[in-house]
Amino acid sequence: MAQRCLILLLLLVGGAAAALAGSSGKIAGVVKDTQTGETLVGANVIIEGTTQGAATNIDGYYVILNIQPGTYTMAASAVGYNRRRIENVHVSIDQTTTIDFSMTSTVVQMGEEVVVTAERPMVQKDLTAKTAVVGGDQIAALPVTEVDEVLNLQAGFVGGSLRGGRSGEVAYWIDGVPVTDVFDGSQVVQLNKNLVQELQLVSGAFNAEYGQAMSGIVNIATKEGSAKFTGGAGVYVGQYLPNSAIGASKDTLLFPGLDKFTPTAIRNYEANVSGPILGDELTFFVNGRYIYFDGWLKGDRKYNPWNISYTDDITRNFYMYRDSSGMGDRETVPMNFSERVYGQGKLTWHATPVIKVTGNYIYDRTRSKPYYRDYYYNPDGQGTDHNQSHTVIAQLTHTLSDRTFYTLGGSWFQREFRHFLYDPSYVDGIEVLVPGAPRYVHPNLFNLRDDIYSFTTGGTDLNRFRRQTITQLLKFDISSQFDDVNLVKAGVEYRHHKVYYESITLQPIDSQTAIDLATDSPFIQTQILPISSPSHDMYNHTPTEFSAYIQDKLEFKNFILNIGLRFDYFQPDGVVLNDDTSNGGAHYTVDDPNIYSPLKPSNLARSLEERQSYWYKPVKAKSQISPRVGASFPITDRGIVHFSYGWFFQVPRFELLYENPAFKIGSGTGNVGLIGNADLQPEQTINAEIGVQQQLTDDIAADVTAYLRDVRNLTSTRGSEVIVFGGSAKYSRYINNDFGLIKGIVLTLTKKFAGGFSATVDYTYQVAHGSASDPTAARNAELGGSLPEVQLVPLNWDQRHTLNVTATYNARQWGLSAIGTYGSGFPYTPRRTTDITSLLTNADLKPSTSGIDIRGYYEFPIGMFKLVAFARVLNLLDTRNEDNVFDDTGRAGFTTDEQRAAQTNPKQRINSLDQWYTRPTNFSEPRRIELGFNLEF
Repeated sequence: MAQRCLILLLLLVGGAAAALAGSSGKIAGVVKDTQTGETLVGANVIIEGTTQGAATNIDGYYVILNIQPGTYTMAASAVGYNRRRIENVHVSIDQTTTIDFSMTSTVVQMGEEVVVTAERPMVQKDLTAKTAVVGGDQIAALPVTEVDEVLNLQAGFVGGSLRGGRSGEVAYWIDGVPVTDVFDGSQVVQLNKNLVQELQLVSGAFNAEYGQAMSGIVNIATKEGSAKFTGGAGVYVGQYLPNSAIGASKDTLLFPGLDKFTPTAIRNYEANVSGPILGDELTFFVNGRYIYFDGWLKGDRKYNPWNISYTDDITRNFYMYRDSSGMGDRETVPMNFSERVYGQGKLTWHATPVIKVTGNYIYDRTRSKPYYRDYYYNPDGQGTDHNQSHTVIAQLTHTLSDRTFYTLGGSWFQREFRHFLYDPSYVDGIEVLVPGAPRYVHPNLFNLRDDIYSFTTGGTDLNRFRRQTITQLLKFDISSQFDDVNLVKAGVEYRHHKVYYESITLQPIDSQTAIDLATDSPFIQTQILPISSPSHDMYNHTPTEFSAYIQDKLEFKNFILNIGLRFDYFQPDGVVLNDDTSNGGAHYTVDDPNIYSPLKPSNLARSLEERQSYWYKPVKAKSQISPRVGASFPITDRGIVHFSYGWFFQVPRFELLYENPAFKIGSGTGNVGLIGNADLQPEQTINAEIGVQQQLTDDIAADVTAYLRDVRNLTSTRGSEVIVFGGSAKYSRYINNDFGLIKGIVLTLTKKFAGGFSATVDYTYQVAHGSASDPTAARNAELGGSLPEVQLVPLNWDQRHTLNVTATYNARQWGLSAIGTYGSGFPYTPRRTTDITSLLTNADLKPSTSGIDIRGYYEFPIGMFKLVAFARVLNLLDTRNEDNVFDDTGRAGFTTDEQRAAQTNPKQRINSLDQWYTRPTNFSEPRRIELGFNLEF
């Protein structure tokens, strides 16, 4: 009773905190007398190397909660009985590991202790939703370099989409804390794979403790330090080696620049160390990484950004260079490189036997180049992306009794994304010139090509972009094993966001808006126009979220039931137009009668502040309640059936809520703009699944799950056009009008490690149909002269068959692993069809795709160290998967447009037609080879 009152009290006063989602597991079981079969009361069960343990109750039952994922040794002892140890006990996030002890009386048999090895069950009986669990050791064995590559191997992941969901429908958690960027639904931090203790992907109807996700949850537990010093350092280098580089094919035009031997085009340096600071009470884990990818898309520096090519007005002769300074050095330049610096430090403090405190800091910085093929001959004119994040996670876990504990946690993260070419300073919106600093050039230099089928011959990227997301979380969660059956969890969560956004297209200062190509300098001094300009957008918003949940896990002998209820509240901190037919914020025209005050003479306009008071109205908060239920029960001694059902809501991405914050639209007729909508309702899906887990042999198990997703209220521009006052123009805005229906079957076969060999097979059959694949699809169709779809069509990721196979063999000192993938074709929209009555949107299929990756290693023991040399080859066969295709042929390397273009006899002075229609981004990444070693201790 006291425990129940404490739970209620904490829920009432915990409004400023939040529920720490599952980051620990549970061990439970029964202790019996081997000879009589009777249960033992008061037996002590402990997890060796920790302070965690429990005593059996009157029924001989014990339970240990809040166990960090990992592998442990357990021991049981009782008066009059030999001590018994069980090794290799594996614990996973949110799962119950059942360990029963059989104790032998010392009267019957004398001895110090009995040691046995636990058999990890291949069928997890308490999983009520499809869940993939991948340990850190499994990740390390595969030929992968990043965590995302591991996720894409799991059943249900198709083309980067989980169970047919749109981008941003997956929530990412690290150590029980969400690390999803609310702006676009991406990960705040790309976690280093070597820091993963366990990765869990829940793609079914997940429990009520998880929210703000509709397709699934990625939950990652990171490694902690121990009382023993361990660590390692590693390096690998590599390069791309397509068949063309070894003379086996003629596609040098596709991937120019890859025929050179550059073994350090890819280079990775990494080190980690962990161990005690104050014995096993205070431990640490530190990791650092630097990685550089040169990329497989190259440019040819034929021109410098300030080059002026022009046609003489008198002779009509075309000159590629006005003077020699515009000539490039013809060096091969990477156009999709990335450089990343990563660091993490984690402290774990066991302050008392019942209080544990952890602190985790993660730093992630990436500099990369977005590929734009138009800059092929002018690669230095394209800007660079800069992505930086800081993540801090702190948790306190207090064990109130052997059956009740609570976790109080908080997190803070900041993610900043910037894009620019040069980064000059500005005073009052005018660039401050710095001697010797790089300079922007006049925008007209982009338009001096002498052929429509030509790359740019000069020019600089004038776009500057910056956005920043800061999220603060307070979390509180309490778990209690009320009795032998009911494990109840409840909690509350509060999130406060700060979202800053600024997008600028730099303009020449007023005195340099025109340029004389024959005599003027190409360099300009730039300016930032006011917010009222179409070339400048900016906003600051501080939305907040609150949620609460309660759930009960009922674990009977032959039946597991998860039931839960979740409440979500969202305050958008935004405004919408009071009059949709007006032409928006700062662009009210002088002809609009609302610009004049009825209390003033007609020639006196209202101030901007006065007009804003009636232009806009604040939006109301949103809330929803989500029920969840899941069940599993055995059908054989090695098999179970599971079922789950739930309602899931998610706030639309913030980039859709706040787009075009001043509601600016263009001039002219037709559709002249798109505005965001801070009053969007939460998007919704109803998820249902039923599945069977069955252990087929001692080391092989199968999981077959069928699922259905009914998706509603997706963000859309279908039916959203608003006619502006006067009737000559209209604009689109985001509304909740898209929908979808996804159904599929996933099959997972797992062969656990035995005889040195382990393997997995993940197959997905899926039908993903919806009204649109993207929120702007309907508007784009209308702009192109088509009508938006009014019924379900294949979504862009509607791949029928997806197959991923992994295999690993480990001998005493060496090992091999491989990944094989196959996918049937993704849909695309053909330019025309033979049957004019058929739907054109995604009515045809691209070619199928496949690939093979391999990794091999050999270990060299060196005293207390271990040297591991390895080789990794991605896309072993250098397969040319056709990721994008021309809409007239459905192929990546051929289009009839090239033949028609040739008939017009274009000048082809800068590049050939063959170059223009050879699109490297239509194909997948070529073969990549990496060699390296790790030194471990």
